[in-house]
Amino acid sequence: MILEPESVQMIHFSAFRLFVLSMLLAFLIAPALAAKPMEEWNKTYGGPYGDGAWSLQGTRDGGYVIAGYTSSLGQGSDLWLIKVDSLGEKQWDEIFGGSGEDIGYSVSQTGDGGYVVAGTTKSYGMGSEYLWLLRTDSNGTKLWDRTFGGFVSSSGDGAWSVNESKDGGYIITGYTRSFGAGAKDLWLVKTDSQGKKLWDRTFGGSKDDVGMSVVQTRDGGYVVTGRTASYGSGKDDIWLIKTDSSGKEQWNRTFGGSADDVGLQVLETLDGYVVTGRTESEGPDERAFLLKTDLSGKKQWEMVYDKDSSSISVQQTSDGGFVLAGHIESKESGRDAWLAKTDASGEEQWSMNLGGPGQDMATSVVESRDGGYALAGITNSYGAGAEDAWLVKVGFGNANSTYSNAGGNTTKNGNNTSAG
Repeated sequence: MILEPESVQMIHFSAFRLFVLSMLLAFLIAPALAAKPMEEWNKTYGGPYGDGAWSLQGTRDGGYVIAGYTSSLGQGSDLWLIKVDSLGEKQWDEIFGGSGEDIGYSVSQTGDGGYVVAGTTKSYGMGSEYLWLLRTDSNGTKLWDRTFGGFVSSSGDGAWSVNESKDGGYIITGYTRSFGAGAKDLWLVKTDSQGKKLWDRTFGGSKDDVGMSVVQTRDGGYVVTGRTASYGSGKDDIWLIKTDSSGKEQWNRTFGGSADDVGLQVLETLDGYVVTGRTESEGPDERAFLLKTDLSGKKQWEMVYDKDSSSISVQQTSDGGFVLAGHIESKESGRDAWLAKTDASGEEQWSMNLGGPGQDMATSVVESRDGGYALAGITNSYGAGAEDAWLVKVGFGNANSTYSNAGGNTTKNGNNTSAG
């Protein structure tokens, strides 16, 4: 038998200890990384009538800005912009609109600390519905607003998504009945920093086609997702379009089956694009999905999730995975907000339902600075009215905290108890 020198034996022993230690750390850390968060607080904003939140963004001061609508304040249904701190306490809110129906569907903080909001207005312009772009300072005071569209007798033109572009202007997507080739065409609008239109493009065929989300890409162009009934293999298909910096189409891809499928938000990743939404082509039930493509739009993978779920919002998380938010239906609890976390390959790590006895949905989600998640949406389980704007924070801290929501109710661990 050959005996190894003592130094070699010590190396083997040290390597063995290192292996055991690394395995132990992996065993301890892995469950923590995949642990499901707990609800920390939830807030409602609104009055006796219909109010809701459609868009949420984390702000540079650690708080959040929310865009949506209110029927409890203002002159009917008005666009509502709400600024809150890191605990959801309202710092200010502003209402914009006239006698018609006005809604904010997308909000983004601008480079100077102000906000840009896009949506629809029936109070201004010559048609029944116009795309509406509104710009405020950091305190929510309106700096200017612009309407875009044509004269139509029915529901006409609107925006679902806006982002600030690298040149300080804005890129918007939505739909138009006033221009284009079909009943409703996907509309891409580019403005300067003052909201003056620089160019616009329509995409579509003879049927309804809609843009739901747009982001500027690293090459200076734009990627848009939405739905198309004019192209693809089904009723509505997921539509992904890539343009250059002038809005000229470079390629487009459709994804889906024989039933309805729609892309609701798109993100750019280091090596391609991620789209989330809902699909009815993966079986008899509606399901949330996450789709990953390369930079040319070729599908790399697709994941579908819980039965009767829909994903409206996606964000890439600090660990390279993704967080999804939307809603889920069940006979037992009706409609609840749905939140799910995946790894970088779209494999679900956890999911959770949030809500009460009424109808609740999440419309937008962001990762918070403490590693938790904040989601905005619409609830009629909590709050003061028929439906309220809703903001929920989940995290990995103290799950037994008591919090109050702005509708006058106090909630602890998800159980609603009236304060009067």
